[in-house]
Amino acid sequence: MLSIEEALDIVIARTTERIPGAGVDRLTLEEAIGRVIRIPVISDLELPPFDRARMDGYAFRSGSTTGASPTTPRRLAGIGEIAAGSLFPGQVGEGEAVRIMTGAAVPAGADAVERIEVIEVEADGSILLRAPVPAGRNVTPRGFEVRAGETIITAGETITPARAAVLATFGYAEVPVASRPRVALISTGSELVRVDEVPAPGQIRDSNTFALNGYVRSAGAEVVSARLVDDDFDATVAAIESALALADVLLLSGGVSMGDYDLVKPALQSLGAEIHFERVAMHPGKPTVFATRGQKLIFGLPGNPVSVAVSFALFVRPALGRMLGAAQVELKRTRAICRTSVKGAPPRRSHQPGNLVIVDGQAFIEPLRWSGSGDLVGFMNANALFIIPEDRAQVSAGELIEVIQLDD
Repeated sequence: MLSIEEALDIVIARTTERIPGAGVDRLTLEEAIGRVIRIPVISDLELPPFDRARMDGYAFRSGSTTGASPTTPRRLAGIGEIAAGSLFPGQVGEGEAVRIMTGAAVPAGADAVERIEVIEVEADGSILLRAPVPAGRNVTPRGFEVRAGETIITAGETITPARAAVLATFGYAEVPVASRPRVALISTGSELVRVDEVPAPGQIRDSNTFALNGYVRSAGAEVVSARLVDDDFDATVAAIESALALADVLLLSGGVSMGDYDLVKPALQSLGAEIHFERVAMHPGKPTVFATRGQKLIFGLPGNPVSVAVSFALFVRPALGRMLGAAQVELKRTRAICRTSVKGAPPRRSHQPGNLVIVDGQAFIEPLRWSGSGDLVGFMNANALFIIPEDRAQVSAGELIEVIQLDD
């Protein structure tokens, strides 16, 4: 039985061999949000492109305020106004001030901006300052945020709304992004019925298809087909063959254990797929299967919903990330204090659902009440998985433990 690290190394190696680089789609900036950018983004200008006012107020020479005090204010003559998007045509001299709006270019000759709230404006348009103002106050210097020619986004980053704003700032109306891997889903089991059907005795509605659909999309890939298959060997073989004709990656849930009706591994073998591993020292998710057939990747995930989530997070997401050329291929991890004692599952590493919270700057993990890997209702409320090492039968309240954040 492989360790998680050994299994992941195999997944990444086989993925890299078969998918050396993602294809490229050229999208408008609006369409590109959520996609992985394929090129580094280089600034074509300085930001800000001028000395920029950070406040509404008045711009002036700081030297004009030397000696100002509550009892001996300095009076500056108002000589004009600058709105954002316009330039002051002249130069600010000694003893002069210009009304300025947030985001506007600081006029030539001025080196400071004082906010309007602390300025006394006289009837003739002059202003009184009752304290000296140092040079640079409320001014963001030209090029302070970004220099021309600087790399501001690296290839492999996901285009978030914030990054889209940066791309727009530097003139990227269209963006080359990684093509989405095509993923097919098969949920196996004669007990499964469609979501719009009423289960008969002994049956349940299919839920894994919808969870996997969401996991796949959140990882940056697209689902091209999804179907249910009964516990029938010929039907399983046909479904796998059909799915592999459409997709780069096939995800099967259920049918990977050792029971008489667990038909995924025999079906894969009959189609000439190479099974690279079929058991991993993890809890839940021990019978996770990884196989390849030609250029296609195949993951057989245990049928229980929590097992599906854990196996996807540990193996499928990194594979999809590698196919996309993403800089970050795994979910983020942190360390948190466990609030209650929890049992492990030696000799397997255990991943259990919890709520990660930050209190006064310290991360805490609160284990959820759940009945096992089939408890999808209990798992629904988790925002993290906390990890109990394979050599630990229990972690105690107050221990610092590793946590995988499910909210990416």
